[in-house]
Amino acid sequence: MLIGVDWGGTHIKAAIVDGANVRAHATADTHAASALDDIAALVKQLAPAPAQVGVAIPGEVRDDGRCWRLPNVPGFENVNIGTELQRRIGCPVAVENDATAAALAERLFGWGNKYKSFLLVTLGTGVGGGLVLDGSLRRGAGGFAGEIGHVLVNSSPDAWLCGCGRAGCMEAYAGKAGLLRKYAELAPPLSSVKEIADVGGPAAEEVWQQMGDALGKGLASINNTLDLDAIVFSGGISNSLNLIEGHVRRALAERAFAPPLSQIPLLISQLGEHAGVIGAAHLPTSPS
Repeated sequence: MLIGVDWGGTHIKAAIVDGANVRAHATADTHAASALDDIAALVKQLAPAPAQVGVAIPGEVRDDGRCWRLPNVPGFENVNIGTELQRRIGCPVAVENDATAAALAERLFGWGNKYKSFLLVTLGTGVGGGLVLDGSLRRGAGGFAGEIGHVLVNSSPDAWLCGCGRAGCMEAYAGKAGLLRKYAELAPPLSSVKEIADVGGPAAEEVWQQMGDALGKGLASINNTLDLDAIVFSGGISNSLNLIEGHVRRALAERAFAPPLSQIPLLISQLGEHAGVIGAAHLPTSPS
């Protein structure tokens, strides 16, 4: 039995996973103060005595297991999340960045069967990335490989502040907070990105344009460097890819070094909303 947990900035999902299939799942809202206890409770709800658990977190993990920090869930800098969860759950716990875990799932069960080098982009509360090169998952020397959300896309003096504390990051314009902020500048505020998609209209179109432009600028720089086979989108907001793809393509075309780099396939994860939890479940048994 494989147990995976996908800890997002808005929700925590836990699941029993069989290969690429989710057999049972449980969810809770993300509250920073109780997140570790909530994760343990979700796991025990599914399996009272699991042998091992994999957890995908919205941040980076040091080699010694400590978290660098979680930009959208404050209070976890230098916390060894695996050790803390092992104490609560009573079994070994493997911990990895959420986008890297989703990229692992995609490599094992999704587009990785066709494309050997790809970037997995998670679109949700934040913007994350997981990198697979020549069929191998790449973590990087410090666990930061593929962390695209904090690529600079706006260097102007009035660039928006990101949750990481810097200004002008891709996430500031393409993450949930930036999308809601943009909409509120143009129309009565809404509380979710889904509402923006449902309401539609000129204000929503400007939101999608901002999102697509920010993503396209950042992805052009990345593909200029790596010349990937594909870019795969995951996470809740990836369901709106049809609304932003044209804007992403335009920004790619403007910034790409050569036309082939802007014509890279833009795909939606074959694993849908479960990519993160599936990848997390396979962390304890996968070498990379």
